[in-house]
Amino acid sequence: MLHPAAMALLNHSFSQGWADPNKLNNNSRQTAILLQQVRQKFAELLDVRADEIEFLGESDLGFELGISGLLKPENQLIYSAIDRQRVFAIAQSHEKNGNKVDCLPVDKNGVINLSATTEKDVLVWQVANGETGNIQANPKSQALIFADCTASGVDYLPEFKYHTALFDSKSWQGPAGLGLLIIKDAEKWRNPSPHNDFSRSLGTYSIPLAIASSVALEAYLSDTDIRAKIKKYLMEFISEQVSDVDIASTENGLSKYLSCSFANVESDRLLLALEQLGFAVDSGSACKSADMQPSHVLAAMDRPIVGNIRLTLHKDITEQMVVEFCQALKISVEKLRKN
Repeated sequence: MLHPAAMALLNHSFSQGWADPNKLNNNSRQTAILLQQVRQKFAELLDVRADEIEFLGESDLGFELGISGLLKPENQLIYSAIDRQRVFAIAQSHEKNGNKVDCLPVDKNGVINLSATTEKDVLVWQVANGETGNIQANPKSQALIFADCTASGVDYLPEFKYHTALFDSKSWQGPAGLGLLIIKDAEKWRNPSPHNDFSRSLGTYSIPLAIASSVALEAYLSDTDIRAKIKKYLMEFISEQVSDVDIASTENGLSKYLSCSFANVESDRLLLALEQLGFAVDSGSACKSADMQPSHVLAAMDRPIVGNIRLTLHKDITEQMVVEFCQALKISVEKLRKN
């Protein structure tokens, strides 16, 4: 869901076009200055330095750059069973090349069981989960750390030392197609993609999207936020008014995500029933929900994967909308269980 402030800017930006900031003409210099201002705004709001930010035309590319950029053959790659599929793919490739990997288990609340690490390890640390919203404690580790901030965004900035990190514009209702790779320790990172210069990323990002994303982030932070109250209401209603339900999300996690599973209900039928009543929810793995594959996150947490739905709560949601959704959910679950 794109923030209205970003939408208004994009309509204007795409119509006027943008000069290449690397050229020497006047329009290019103006674009370069504007981009530097945008970079500085991101730095201020994400609590990083401007020179630590790299814009990416695809946020998923940041996993490869951020993780593999820290990895060397002698490094063990440590990640968790609830990480994104992109992380799994990097780990699989590292292991196929004869290198060590370690997949960490989690408990029923999704808390990662972090074992002892050394300076020769690279640790992937998910700040918060994109399905349940559950937040991880700060890791105590000697390893080089890649912080996955794609779900947490600006709602919960990492409070620990990391070497690289990845943010996704969509996490603050910015436009899709823009990621922000943070490189904190340039001496311990190198560009893993083929290149013959000193570039740190591919540089193939949209200038209008970068500008719109910064506008969305600023507006997102200024918006009224009652989602914590709404999430609490939802959790209490579901647990009290609907039988045989398992809620995988914790109340103190990110307020924008809620995951729950209903026994004796098929996820796809529940999604369709709610859609007919005017409510859009998701199911399956957040990495690839379109094909309705069971959630590897819930499986790793030893939670039910059948009858699961995921709610994404935006800041413009109202209490009345939530009350209406709760009634629709209760009616839909009861109806599906009778059929």
